[in-house]
Amino acid sequence: MLPFRARFAAKRLFSRSYYRRLSQILAHPLRFYAVLALKLMPGWSKGPVDIRLKDGKTIRVREFWTLFLFDEIFVENCYEPPEAMKRAPFGTVIDVGANIGLFTLRCKQLWPEARVVAIEPHPGNFHLFEEHVEINRLSDVQPMQVGIAEKCGHFDLYIADRNIAGHSMYKKTADSHSISIPTCTLADVMPKTEAGSGGTLLKIDCEGCEYPLLSTLTQEIADRISCIVFEPERGLYDVEVLIEKLRSLGFSISDSKGLVVAARGQGSQNER
Repeated sequence: MLPFRARFAAKRLFSRSYYRRLSQILAHPLRFYAVLALKLMPGWSKGPVDIRLKDGKTIRVREFWTLFLFDEIFVENCYEPPEAMKRAPFGTVIDVGANIGLFTLRCKQLWPEARVVAIEPHPGNFHLFEEHVEINRLSDVQPMQVGIAEKCGHFDLYIADRNIAGHSMYKKTADSHSISIPTCTLADVMPKTEAGSGGTLLKIDCEGCEYPLLSTLTQEIADRISCIVFEPERGLYDVEVLIEKLRSLGFSISDSKGLVVAARGQGSQNER
């Protein structure tokens, strides 16, 4: 079986439909393939390379996983399931697991006037997040270098060796090393979310911290959120417990390509 990176590259390199999709997103779609070739293997190209979106915004690529995240967020639109987009436009986005800032960049592309509160605990990712905010001159973005937990304090963040999206407070492997990070609760974040018109989107992709975040969600906070999109870690906890919790708070639940969507208002046709 081909390694993951080789499969990722081959699937996209030989797809005309993928090139057409890139042509809708990037100013120079062929550059994506050139950058992918440079960054496919660790150590081949250590310097940053930029790819430019059609709206003039820039994605700075330092390693393969940036291209993987670009593919998920800008090509596959993984955090834009139909049930969530029915509640758009959003005046506020809480981006839990903001990583290097690509979903925040996408949010500002979709809803330029939205306020984005972006939460990312890993120091290296947070630095690259701030870089993307700076080079793209994004306004009304509030970055927070913390983890989300059931209480304020400090927590061990286990570091994935190569995957910049794989760091976790809850997934530990035999060879994991960790760093200590500060934590806060969602209740601590909410005062930073005041914005103008439009609802609030809570996006959560944080390798396990969605459970303590959502299991302690109060009705008062839930009433301020229009839609929640989260990626569950099914091996760490019982996802149905979270789903029942969200239902009890007035959300309707649907599935979208492995994500759970909890939305206010009329339930979806594929409600669980």
